[in-house]
Amino acid sequence: MEQPTPKIPSKKPIVVEGRSKRTFNVPPKAPGLPQEPPSRRRFSKMRILVWALEVVILLSCLEHFILKPHIRRKREAEALAALEAAKPQAQGVPVEPLGEKARQIPHISEVVDARLAPLDGLADGSETAQNAQISVSASNHLPIEVVNSIGMAFRLIPAGTCIIGSPETEAGREKVEVPHVAAIPSHFYMGKFEVTQAEWKAVMGDDNNPSGYRGDRRPVEEITWYDCQRFTLKLCELEDVPIGTYRMPTEAEWEYACRAGTSTAYCFGNDARRLGGWADYEENNYAHTVNVGLRRPNAYGLFDMHGNVWEWCLDDYKNYPGDETPTQEFHQYPVIRGGNWYVEARKCRSANRSRLPSASHGNMLGFRIIRMVVAPPAIQKRQE
Repeated sequence: MEQPTPKIPSKKPIVVEGRSKRTFNVPPKAPGLPQEPPSRRRFSKMRILVWALEVVILLSCLEHFILKPHIRRKREAEALAALEAAKPQAQGVPVEPLGEKARQIPHISEVVDARLAPLDGLADGSETAQNAQISVSASNHLPIEVVNSIGMAFRLIPAGTCIIGSPETEAGREKVEVPHVAAIPSHFYMGKFEVTQAEWKAVMGDDNNPSGYRGDRRPVEEITWYDCQRFTLKLCELEDVPIGTYRMPTEAEWEYACRAGTSTAYCFGNDARRLGGWADYEENNYAHTVNVGLRRPNAYGLFDMHGNVWEWCLDDYKNYPGDETPTQEFHQYPVIRGGNWYVEARKCRSANRSRLPSASHGNMLGFRIIRMVVAPPAIQKRQE
């Protein structure tokens, strides 16, 4: 008996879009017959060769325009830092102790072997600032360098005015750094160094060291703005002085002290290639914090105002006069200053402004404190 012949669907034309339209017929598969697996797309050897060539060109451009310049800058910075370190470090002129003439400040002692900061290599204006420091010390009987009850060293910062912010011609500046005059009405003492881990433990307890890079002479880090407030509060309680006698500097106080009479990008001038003599930053470190005081100081005798760790300031970020940046969330963040061991040189400039939420912490966040010569005005008013 003959089997019925299966019906084969009618052929339909298929149109393939391309440079030209062609119509052709594809014979359909009979029902029940196995389907051929779809063929995989294969790239020609020529296409693979072109891709390989493009990768090689891309890598060559990366090496030529990014990696080699970065390595060259890093080596130049290291070489200049080595030259600065190889120079015989001037000790500065010895300061004649005030002795019994020194003003009596609770829990503060004069450093009898103190020296003025060496001025060689510093920018114009440094000598004027140092002369003001000497004059205020003599006329007000305030020692140029003192230590407190736990051995923290402080340098005298004379009252005065300066232009903070940066000129439009300064390399690396940001538009928020609008130049304006800032007045510092009172003399104060500023930490000679960033707060060290030994000092932190002396106040907060031996078992309370949050730092990632351990070392008694290294700056304390991994601290929030609130942690800094707790430290200054406890230090005031420890010495039984009015709250606010020890505190973080305001942003204006910080830049005023950092500049030490200068108007350049850094306390030594505008040439970022020399930064390694005064700071640990991306080009000569990019690894970790270092012991405080290893680099050179500014005219007031303050170390590490550029680099090592960012330093929390007391006040929140706000627009400078003439800056019309709309109010944003970051306007409620505290200011951080000075750059740190892993950022580029422009972030370490005297005028550079940064900010972070108060609860932020990291291995590049530290602080330094100031010691008021007299009780804060708010405290004085309550006492009266």
